[in-house]
Amino acid sequence: MTDVAPARSIAEVPPGRLFHDEFHDGFRTSGPDARWSPTTAGPHVADDGTVHTSTEGLRVVSGGPEGRPVFTRTVAQDTTQGAVPGVLDHVKWLVYTTHRTADGTPGFDVPAGQVLTGTAVVSGRTHGTTGHPFGDQVTDPEDDLRLASTGINAVDPETYVIFDFLLTNRRVYAFYERLPFARAALGRYAAFSYGVPVADRSPEDEHELALSYDRDAGVVRWLLDGREVFRVDRIGHHLPGREHLMLDHGGTEALVVPRQLNFGMGMLTLLDGALPGHSPVGLVRLVADPGFYVDPVAGEPTPQRFVDEASRPGSRLFGQGAELSVRRYTVQRGPAR
Repeated sequence: MTDVAPARSIAEVPPGRLFHDEFHDGFRTSGPDARWSPTTAGPHVADDGTVHTSTEGLRVVSGGPEGRPVFTRTVAQDTTQGAVPGVLDHVKWLVYTTHRTADGTPGFDVPAGQVLTGTAVVSGRTHGTTGHPFGDQVTDPEDDLRLASTGINAVDPETYVIFDFLLTNRRVYAFYERLPFARAALGRYAAFSYGVPVADRSPEDEHELALSYDRDAGVVRWLLDGREVFRVDRIGHHLPGREHLMLDHGGTEALVVPRQLNFGMGMLTLLDGALPGHSPVGLVRLVADPGFYVDPVAGEPTPQRFVDEASRPGSRLFGQGAELSVRRYTVQRGPAR
């Protein structure tokens, strides 16, 4: 089974740089000149951060009271019909480019024979994660993607496959996921989230992060400072093992062939995730639907368990926060090799 949309007519576009921002002239998210757009869903806007720009680039700090770098916004468990999905608690500050494909879809076309790459020079730091209320379910609060992280990402808005580089204070992660939000149109495909550690780091470190998609080969590559550190060659399928699986939503594997990707950056949490290699128990049940989560170790039909089944406010906000610095962000397209 393959999830691929019908072919679109794409005018012949020469390879080259499609998007570039060093943020020297500010950071525009509204109006005709906006280059970035915050993620929104109903009343929820993922803009929980204060933005600064200078000749050094972009700096975003979670916007707590009295200048403290703590997250202030959260999404409650979705216990009523029509409520904002609780899973949106993941996105604290998240923006994507405003670029559109030839048919108006958010993102950048990927014609046959070409490779699309988003590259950013990034530093990130998390704050306040030691104040978590989850006991021994967290083994290192300085290196737990669930509590807070920063990074860049690439998303296909048609099939909801997502490829991220995420940073904690101690490590760099390749993050690979498919969200279940297109199941109404595409059926009950496999949905999941994997966090794979690829390098050690310190909070002061700056990295060149690149996400590169070769449509003809069906391969996505993660490049850290010019070196490939991870790849996926069966997009939409699980990884061979479950040792890095943080979230499992069940479903049937389907090969995905994205026609486009959009690129973004943000500050995130993943409180419903499990900690690979330590425990299959998630921290907070963000979505009330009993069929939404599957145990990431046992798989279907075993349901996921959580430290906090009720999603108490103090479990979602406990003084954690983050800051993200981006020196430049570029999207380019070139011939496949």
